[in-house]
Amino acid sequence: MAIEIVPIREEHIEGFRAALDTVAREKRYLAFLEAPPLDSTRQFVSGALAGKFIQHVALDAGQVVGWCDVIPRERDTMRHAGVLGIGILPEHRNRGLGERLIRSVIEASRARSLVRIALHVRTDNARAIRLYERLGFRHEGLYRRDLKIDGIYYDSLAMALMLDEPSGPRA
Repeated sequence: MAIEIVPIREEHIEGFRAALDTVAREKRYLAFLEAPPLDSTRQFVSGALAGKFIQHVALDAGQVVGWCDVIPRERDTMRHAGVLGIGILPEHRNRGLGERLIRSVIEASRARSLVRIALHVRTDNARAIRLYERLGFRHEGLYRRDLKIDGIYYDSLAMALMLDEPSGPRA
């Protein structure tokens, strides 16, 4: 069965939290080291269910194997911009799923009239950086020693996609 990309629903919350926890515990891709408690995860996802932000999940035989969200900034002067977050379970990587998830939230962001999608990515995550570049994200800056995990500092790259410019996602 093919993996499907859908907006998150109530029945996906526990699977999303489990996937989030798995990716967080790898200590390579996210800015936190474990998923929040289930009640906090429910509260977070309730924002997507209420239409406050975009969150799509990748389902393999009904199980959450990845997610991608775009959360608009809170201030009135910044609501035209959102911040992208993504994660995919290890056994489902390198199959084009990240690109599918990102493209799905880009289209949903356009439908909501967002103009800018920003993200941070560790500089040692070359594969993700290449994907973001291919989708039209541009480098905007470097955050030196942005993360500290197990006593080691990591730099992060700030990238953004302008949805109202022709340099948007490329095929």
